[in-house]
Amino acid sequence: MRTVVAFEQRGTRTLVKLAASPISIADAGELKYTELPVVPDGRPVSLAEYGESLRALLAEHRPVAKGLENAFAQQIGTDSPLCFHMVSTPADAVPWEHLHNGQGFCALDRWPIGRIARIAQDVDHHGFLPPLRIVAVLSAAKRDGSAQLDGLLRAVRTPDARELGVHLHIISAQRGLLTAARAAEEEEAPLRAAGEGDRPVITVQELPGTEPDLTRCIATARPHILHLLGHGGVRAGEPVFSFVTAADQAAEMAGESAGTGSLVLSVQNLAGILKPCAPWLVILGACRTAAATQRRSLAHELVSLGIPAAVGMRRNVGLGVADQFCRAFYPEVVSLIATAIRSGRVQTIDWAAALTPPRKVLAGSDPEQADEWTDPVLYVQHSPFLVIPGSPDKRTRRLPQVLGGVPRQPP
Repeated sequence: MRTVVAFEQRGTRTLVKLAASPISIADAGELKYTELPVVPDGRPVSLAEYGESLRALLAEHRPVAKGLENAFAQQIGTDSPLCFHMVSTPADAVPWEHLHNGQGFCALDRWPIGRIARIAQDVDHHGFLPPLRIVAVLSAAKRDGSAQLDGLLRAVRTPDARELGVHLHIISAQRGLLTAARAAEEEEAPLRAAGEGDRPVITVQELPGTEPDLTRCIATARPHILHLLGHGGVRAGEPVFSFVTAADQAAEMAGESAGTGSLVLSVQNLAGILKPCAPWLVILGACRTAAATQRRSLAHELVSLGIPAAVGMRRNVGLGVADQFCRAFYPEVVSLIATAIRSGRVQTIDWAAALTPPRKVLAGSDPEQADEWTDPVLYVQHSPFLVIPGSPDKRTRRLPQVLGGVPRQPP
């Protein structure tokens, strides 16, 4: 069970409370004003000292201190997720992923860290019948998505993925990436035809030129998991994603600037088309998609609009960091899902646990020196994510059958 620390806001002041704990703690719901720490502009001089200062600040509230003490006392081999409910936007800007318990960084050990979105939305139980559908839109201007394609392909060929049955659908305007994806599609097809029915289904589609066409492609593919590699931004005060199209690339080759791409997808519209598909998780592979400043981040906004969970990046990150994260993250996600489905009964999936191994990869041998491991940020709903193996999801039964080269699924 999660330990949840909530930050609320009264005017310009922030209050903190212990919102949930595996054990009963007196005065757990008591609110106390708190002085938020300075948000570092870049990397703190000492990550450990900054992380310990975050714990010291939280420990000033006695029920919160008790909740953290209980979490840190859990026996080895038991994960005790720590979640921060971000009702306060200033609190959401603090890099809580740095939290240090005096012995080590929590997010790199048995205390995976996630954030609960400000606006609570109820999450229904999700049924599951194979295949696990992963849709990846890989079309960021001036960013080659080939390494992320490779990471996805490796993940869908693992034993866990074969046990689940996976359908990976790739959407892109990048010629080299489309060529590699179609080669993978052609490689898998004859193996399935030869009787290796557990091979992944891979399908490929060129990125359309308009937002309505792209949203239609995504909705038609009905993703359990959606991966977006584009550029995050704000247009007319609304968070958006931008993707480069084939026309943009042709213009760039002719010497015209393509900017961040002409296909602009609003977070509001994305959430609107995704919710009827009953998605499980969205990964935003763009910079600062989890950065909270004067407004909610793109990842936070998606979850506040009803998506169960979203992962974004807290700062501007190099493509190499995003690629490393992708390669390490997807096998963990697939393994987490396979373990839940293998049980044959209703299971809670806590996505925070899937972030620990990729954070360790990004940390390398010295997490004090390589602070990129603090950049991936997870937002979830306040209620747990429950999956029911062997049961179809009632919300997807009446959706249009899959088009655009994606095989039809049984009703």
